[in-house]
Amino acid sequence: MNIKPKDKSIKSLLISGSQFTIPRFQREYSWDKKNYQEFLDDMLNCLTIKNGKLEPKSYFLGTMLFIGDFSESNDNDQSIFVVDGQQRITTITILFSALSDRFRNIDEEVLSQQVFKYIMTKNDDGEDVRILQSKTHYPYFSFYIQDREKKDVQETSTEEEECIKDSFSYLYDRLDEKKLRTYLKKKLGDDDVEQLSYVDILKAIRDQVLGSIFISISTPDKGNANMIFEILNAKGKKLSHVDLIKNKIFEIVDEGGSADFAEVKWADIKKILISRRETVGLATYYRHFWISTYKKSSGTKLYDDFLKEVSPKKKKRYKEFLSEIENNANDYIKILNPRREDYNNRKEYFWLVQSLNVLMNYFNIVQVRIALLALFKVKEKGFISPKKFKDTIQYLENFHFAYNAVLSGRASKFETIYAKFAINLRKCQSKSESHAKIDGLLIEPLNKLFPDFEQFSNGFASLTYTKKSKPSNVKTKYAIQKLNCLIEEEDVFSDVGSIEHIVSESEGEITFNIGNLILLETKLNGLADNLSYIDKKEIYKKSSYSWVKEFIDNHEDWEIESIESRANNLAIKYYQEVFKRKI
Repeated sequence: MNIKPKDKSIKSLLISGSQFTIPRFQREYSWDKKNYQEFLDDMLNCLTIKNGKLEPKSYFLGTMLFIGDFSESNDNDQSIFVVDGQQRITTITILFSALSDRFRNIDEEVLSQQVFKYIMTKNDDGEDVRILQSKTHYPYFSFYIQDREKKDVQETSTEEEECIKDSFSYLYDRLDEKKLRTYLKKKLGDDDVEQLSYVDILKAIRDQVLGSIFISISTPDKGNANMIFEILNAKGKKLSHVDLIKNKIFEIVDEGGSADFAEVKWADIKKILISRRETVGLATYYRHFWISTYKKSSGTKLYDDFLKEVSPKKKKRYKEFLSEIENNANDYIKILNPRREDYNNRKEYFWLVQSLNVLMNYFNIVQVRIALLALFKVKEKGFISPKKFKDTIQYLENFHFAYNAVLSGRASKFETIYAKFAINLRKCQSKSESHAKIDGLLIEPLNKLFPDFEQFSNGFASLTYTKKSKPSNVKTKYAIQKLNCLIEEEDVFSDVGSIEHIVSESEGEITFNIGNLILLETKLNGLADNLSYIDKKEIYKKSSYSWVKEFIDNHEDWEIESIESRANNLAIKYYQEVFKRKI
């Protein structure tokens, strides 16, 4: 087994030149006040005063497990996957963001910038690179914690984002000068602490964290990482609901060599879930499978509900249940990691791969997997027409763009709708029955949440796109691609197009607005560059896109003053023609 344990400091990790990626199978950031309070207290309790100065001392942070070895990387583009340690690394990033803000507040701009380099670095081209990257808490973490200016902060919309916000607020508050002095005086004495400057206290906290030591275990193999993770977390840890369910299944089928069947099946399920680049944890998958198939159960009730729903008296039933989990896992990983190869590269399924990719990776809608699993199952059984299948998934794509991407609506409202729908859909025995369930249990309740035109228009008309990394870039580019598909009468996004600012970005922030954007072939976009609209028109005439031709036919001139009006018109077009909804 190729593993490399090494003693490392937090500083060596953060300046390694690697980007640390939290894969999807990791649980969300979930540290509560007790956890991050204890972490900061430990850092403060390590500080001592020698010769009138605060000094850090050695502190052990435990073990962290990575796929890839950051200590051997000199490449800014090297991505290291964090298998165990994300809660600690995320909290340290949040603490350094709070420290940076505190330095800024007392006009220590250089110190603020220096501590922020442990959050954001630059690659060889001078482009900003986030040292810690996670899809589960993007974009909130990126544009709140990992942005010094915090200009593009959005409202929290998930429990994880609430945890991040609470953690930052608590740590920022604890770094207040008065509170720090009060805490340190109890430990180090009033007179000694009184002589310290506030800047030196903040610097000492920074140095204490950077100097903290952990054991880095690295492996190049995803399978090894999974096994090592289980070993590291097995001792003294309360069994999860999935562990309890697994043990019960193994207990029931353990007779006459049957245990081999259970072990092989369980290993196959885990192998499926880590078989592609975007992997997922067994606990996350199992809960979605269960909710989509049996009953909407909370994490604490999953084991009890399993015992009620799957009779322990029938060994055969347990074997069938394992096969069910495996069968759905194959669909789940295709939903999470959509590929054209899954459908033999047949063009009639390109739209499906695109829609799944939008839901999973553009908008990161986790709960929709519950509904999609059930839709895949009725399709497999032939109980849904190809048209209804396509219409339903594209409706979900449109709904989540409007509700989540444009309005930043709360995702907590979907799970109950999706669970009730999925469970009932799986029971259908005909196309007519399935179609009725889709209309009555999915479309109808989601329509009640669908933003009205005024709500949608306000959000849509304020979408922006710029060369600088911003949370709105992904959804704005998506909207432009959808509009281009509408006009071209195509299902699949153009793979040769890029976002063109009709009035150059150099003219100011108003040019970032969606009303100033259009899709243009990348080659032509490079030629248009910062030219005036009059000069650009000659380049636009070479475009094969109907939208571009229509635009230049309707606009002899183009001025900044026209941007807002066009943004509103695009909102109308999108709502009426893409969503097919009345204003």
